[in-house]
Parts: sequence; C-alpha cells; structure tokens
Amino acid sequence: MKTKKSKLELNAQLPPNQLVILAAGMGSRIRAGGVDKPKPLVDVGGLPLLKRSILTATRAGVTRFVVILGYEAELIQTSLQDDEQLADLDIDWVYHEQYQLKNGVSVLQAKPYVDGEFYLTMADHVVQPAIYQALGDNPLKGDLALAVDYKLDQVFDMDDATKVKVGPQSEIVEIDKTLAEFDAVDTGVFRCSLGLFDALEAVYATEGDASLSQGVKNLADQNRAHTVDVGDAWWQDVDDVLTRDEAERRLFASLTKESDGFISKQINRRVSKWISKRLMRTRVSPNHVTGAALVIGLMAVLCNLMVDADHLWLVALGGVLFQFSSIVDGCDGELARLRFQFSEFGAWFDTISDVIINHSYLASLGFAVTQVTGEVVWAYISALVLALSLIVLRNVTKSISAKGETYLPAMDWSFKNEDDCQTLFQKICKNFAFFARRDFYAFVLMVLSFGGLIAMKFSTISSLIVVGFVFGQNLRTNMMMKRGTEQGYNQNFNPSTTGQMPALSEQAA
Repeated sequence: MKTKKSKLELNAQLPPNQLVILAAGMGSRIRAGGVDKPKPLVDVGGLPLLKRSILTATRAGVTRFVVILGYEAELIQTSLQDDEQLADLDIDWVYHEQYQLKNGVSVLQAKPYVDGEFYLTMADHVVQPAIYQALGDNPLKGDLALAVDYKLDQVFDMDDATKVKVGPQSEIVEIDKTLAEFDAVDTGVFRCSLGLFDALEAVYATEGDASLSQGVKNLADQNRAHTVDVGDAWWQDVDDVLTRDEAERRLFASLTKESDGFISKQINRRVSKWISKRLMRTRVSPNHVTGAALVIGLMAVLCNLMVDADHLWLVALGGVLFQFSSIVDGCDGELARLRFQFSEFGAWFDTISDVIINHSYLASLGFAVTQVTGEVVWAYISALVLALSLIVLRNVTKSISAKGETYLPAMDWSFKNEDDCQTLFQKICKNFAFFARRDFYAFVLMVLSFGGLIAMKFSTISSLIVVGFVFGQNLRTNMMMKRGTEQGYNQNFNPSTTGQMPALSEQAA
C-alpha cells in the first residue's frame, strides 16, 4: 500500500531554490596584484564576480539569494543592488561585522534568512550552471553535498585547492588543502540542509571561530557529508590576477559548442571570440552586434546585385562580407552568454536577421550571373531560391508570433540513431547536412567568389541545394508540429547555423 508523502518530504526531493553567497572577505591577494576594488566587484568576462555568481545560479533555477557582505559592504551593495539585471531578483544583503573571522562564521549569518535546503558558494568562484544542476539532481544523503571535480589534471592551482578524500559511497572521508592522498578537489559549491548551521555552531562554541571546512569535517565524521561529481563541467576560483585570467580563459573556451561545425570551430569561433573579448567590457549589446551582422550581410547582397561584366570583383567582395557577417553573427550569442543578456526580442531579432541575410544572399547569386551573362535561367533559379526562402521566413515568423510560444522549433540535422533515418530524405540529410550549415557554405561561397563566372554558376546551383535542404527540414518540422509531437523541438540553447530556428528563451538579447 502506497503512503502519501509529506510536503516536507516532497520538497526535500526538489532542487533548492535559494543560494547563500559568501562575499565578506578582504581579497588581499588580488589587491596585491594591483586590483583596486573589492574582490566581489572584480570584472571577469564583462561582469563583476558577485553578479556573475548570482546570474549563473538563476540559470539553474535559483530564485532567492542571501549575500553575506563584510569588507567594503556598502560599496558592493550600492554597486549591485540597482543593477538592471538584478533588480527583479529576491536578494537579501546581510552585513557581517566580524568578517575578519573564518568563512564558517559568515555562513552562520545566513541562518535567519534560509528556510529548508539551500545552495552555498563563494562569490569568487566562477562555475557553470551545470554544477548546480548536478547537485540539484542528487537528493541529499545527509546534511551536505559538495560538488567535487575528479579532473585533477585540469585544476589550475592545485597547491591552493581544497582536496577531498572520497569514500566508496561518495561520502567525504577527509577534506583539507594539505591532504597528501585525495581523489577530487572542492569546487566551492554545496547543497546543504539546516544541519550545516548546527555543525558550524558546534565548532564555533568550542573554538570561538569556525571555517566552512571544519563544519564539513564535523558532518563527515557523522557520515552526513557526501560528494557529487561535476563531470565535464568546469569551474575556477579567483584568488589573484592569474586565476582571474584563467577564469576568463575558461569562459571563452566554453563559448565553442558541440553543435559548431568544422569551419566554425577552426576559423569562425577564433575570430568571433577575438571580437567578443574586445567588446565584453564595452556598452555594445548583443542586439547591437546582431544589427551589425545584418548590415554587413545586406552589403554582401548589394554587392551581388550591383555586379556586371566589368565589376566581377564585387562578387568577391560580397563573398568576403557574407563570411564576415557569419563570423560577427556568432558574437551576439557569445556576448549574451558571457553577460547573461537573454531576451525574447533578442531571439526574434537574431532569428529573423539570420534568415534574411542567409537566404537573400543565396538568392542574389543567380541574379548576379544573369546580369553578367544575360542568361535568364539563372534568374529563375534565384527566384526559386527566394520563393523557398520566403516560405521558411513565413513559417519562422508564424512560430514566433504564435500565442503562448516561448521557444521556436529547432530543425534537427543530427539524426543520432538509425531509427530517425527511415526515409530517403532523412538518410540524405544525415549524410549531407553539413552542406547546409551556415559556417560551411558561407566559407565555401567566399572561396568560390574569387573563381569567376564558372564558380558563380556553381555557387548558384549550390545555393538551390542548400535552401532545398533548409526548406525540406522546415517542412518536416512543421508537419511534426501539426501532429502534436515533441520530435524536432529543442528547448536548449541551439544557435542558428543554417537560418534555422533557435530556441527563443536562450538566444542573444
């Protein structure tokens, strides 16, 4: 006979929605490196460390925050509490007068402000949201779960890392910076019950001070502290200028996605990251970058429309501009992810811009050939490309404007298992889909743009094939929508690579 679970039991199975952030320390080491601001306000990847910690946690579903301040508390609070990105968040700013004491005492200041399980981290830890998600997916076995990293060869500063000896049931056996034998390192992110406060209070009552590690050891001795493996997720604590630079390096490395094609990984991302790195501390927004990519793309189209037999060089210029537009288009998403600047308008703007740029350029190629040769057949081919493109654009705009839609269906080019490849068209898509990736065809068309008339004709035929692929997948996606299935949808971040439809909720602002 099944018994009803209590509300408390049900809540214990859910990921916490509250986070305690320790931001009370003086940050003496990073100040010694010439940084003239409190550590929580140190810029990493275009955002102050504390702000980055808060926004990272929101991506994992955290809605309530308790920030423990101490050194230069007023400066930190006034700098962030009116921040536009933080204005609507539920944040308690707590001043800790005895911030010179160990960080466990800082944790105790949060006790009146939390109710039930909570996450705990330090403001100077840059982490991926996946670390919070890993903790959230694993219910507590006791009073504390520590996110640990087994990738010891990737730890930047092992000497300063807190080492963890892990038992056979993932329990914490020992934890200390000086351990000679250890299995993993502490990432600085915890999932805790209210029992952590009891453990820290016991240490404080005995010693008049308490570190977080001492509280963890107290729970570990009672088999009430366990670990959760962060897997492939990365993290970096920022203690000085070197570790700050390493955190930024890891942030930029994470901008390359598994969905990126070969050209994107080897060429486009290297250039776009270089651009984004120089824009990240400016007032340039992702929407500004999207607009710039649109203008550059339309200039490429204009070059094709202005070409004649005496000005074939305009085709080459258009090819270069189209490729550069593809590169710049990657910067808006990079800036959005670096700064957590996501919005539905940004997603709409990015999606529509991509479709307009890609398909208008492809359609313009045939008109360029017609203007040079006088052969009308190429104009007909371009007209067909344009017609198919307009249908795709219409379907995209209908999906965006659909009442209640928060995301767009992303066209699935992966066909990850054989069951997905039942029809001839699907099998063709699986083996030749890379032709329709924007990073691939933009680069190829740029190269061909220097090849003269024959290359222009080949580009026109290729454009028809590319748009045919995109149209076919667009049609397939819409048919699946009408059947009411979830196949072909992607609610995760999936930037457009072919003029296809990316997730609204995750695209650039």
